[in-house]
Amino acid sequence: MKKLLIIFLLSLFSSLSLADGHMQANAFAVTFKVPQEDVAKVEALLQSHHQFMHNDHSLSGENRLNSYSIVKGYEVVDMTDPSKGLTGNVFYFLSEHYQTPTGLQMHGENSQGWDGLQEFQETMYKYQIAFAFPGEVIAKMNR
Repeated sequence: MKKLLIIFLLSLFSSLSLADGHMQANAFAVTFKVPQEDVAKVEALLQSHHQFMHNDHSLSGENRLNSYSIVKGYEVVDMTDPSKGLTGNVFYFLSEHYQTPTGLQMHGENSQGWDGLQEFQETMYKYQIAFAFPGEVIAKMNR
């Protein structure tokens, strides 16, 4: 089932990235909403993903990884009134941006060798609240 999902996503990506230039998908982002009791497990998985990215992705060349980040934030009960405290849920925002659509496609292929892939997919199904895939960067700031 996992392989079918990945093949479907890569097929979708390929058709969108080559559709007369309408979308040059070279990025994706996912947002997780995680209850406090599962934070340690999810953070360990995200650290494993970071290590996989560090080990298996090029930061140079035509298909390089341009940007990778994981942002963590706590869900507030009421954004307009901090005195109401936190809900106990934690948000994680993971984003990746590649120089080319081929770089994003290569990421999908490389992820097949990551031993955390199945757990990552299960985490996505359980905690994902938003997923931009395929995506494209429409604004950025680089130094």
